[in-house]
Amino acid sequence: MGLSSSKIIAAGTGVSDDKKAATAVAAAVKAADVAKPTMAFCACTVAHKPADVAKEFAKALPGVPIHGITSSGAILQPGVGATPAGVGCLLIDAAEGSFATGYDTDGSAAKAAAALKAKMGSPQAIIMGGTPGSEEGALLEIAAAFPGVPVYGGTAADNDVSGKWAVFNESGASGKGLSLVGVGADVKFLGSMKGPYKPTAKKAVATGCEGRKVATIGGVPAGDWVYEWIGDAVKTEYEKGGMILGPTSQKPIGIRQPTGELVSAHLAIMGGKKDGSVTFFAPVPEGSELVVMDSGNGPETGYADALAAAYRTATGWFSSPKAALLVFCGGMAIAVGDNMNTGLQGPLAKATEGVPVLGMTCFGEQGVCGKAGNVQRNLSMGLLTFA
Repeated sequence: MGLSSSKIIAAGTGVSDDKKAATAVAAAVKAADVAKPTMAFCACTVAHKPADVAKEFAKALPGVPIHGITSSGAILQPGVGATPAGVGCLLIDAAEGSFATGYDTDGSAAKAAAALKAKMGSPQAIIMGGTPGSEEGALLEIAAAFPGVPVYGGTAADNDVSGKWAVFNESGASGKGLSLVGVGADVKFLGSMKGPYKPTAKKAVATGCEGRKVATIGGVPAGDWVYEWIGDAVKTEYEKGGMILGPTSQKPIGIRQPTGELVSAHLAIMGGKKDGSVTFFAPVPEGSELVVMDSGNGPETGYADALAAAYRTATGWFSSPKAALLVFCGGMAIAVGDNMNTGLQGPLAKATEGVPVLGMTCFGEQGVCGKAGNVQRNLSMGLLTFA
């Protein structure tokens, strides 16, 4: 499994689409084929009850820490493609001190961070799994407990934004849970998180911002600005209010950070003509410059080149990863549609040949964005690699 000095002794991944949680989990664990795992990264779609999946993984992997989230629609594997209604795991056997976990059923990042800190005082990085709307607060709490530590992760998702998502560990599942994994200092680890878009000349300033809700863009009601840009695809929502995740899945907005970076965000909800507001799936600071981004041919190619680029970034200074996690935005999955397998079976498949990779589609992505540090973003993809 690599050099004897590697902290990762063995790793494997397995995915099953069996309709019974017990059978699916058993099949996934068997396929991963790791005799003595010490860490389990798990995912399932809401075709299975997350509590049942959590229970079965805990049975199949007694004493093994579990970090699990629900994935929108499918479980992803380079080369194999997307497995709808799947259950998957990445099992790792690593040296003592390589990983530690913290979990809170009610989503308290402060409590989860305290639990993690009691086991690992100085992680080199933290992997986070939360639920939609809680991410930016969690990042602040984690920063308070672990100043300067990079945070990567993906937000739990469901198939229709109806709130069926969950975060789970070996003790159970929760629709508002928060799970943290600390990566020990001796593990070779790198992460990437990218919005694979180019900025256009269309820009405006957001004002009247309250968290994710924006009142005006470019000096006019935010809804007017979005309708002028997107057009009749959002006419009903512009007039009456409603969710616009589908029509805007190929229309990312870049939010200019004070440090200059652009963080990609997804337009989520229009407040209707009387209200005039627009809500994003990421926080919009008051006075931010918003930049319309161009997704190019990404949706038609399944973002094949961008996936390969994200992997190259996440391998960096070591050439032989032993395991990897793929985080792929659920909104991008909407945009990609049937081309998802084109991306997964493209250059990424060749680049990761022989490397066990577990992928999930998420309703928010966390990662390091240059000098802006740890950010919550959307319409992004990334890989986390271990050796």
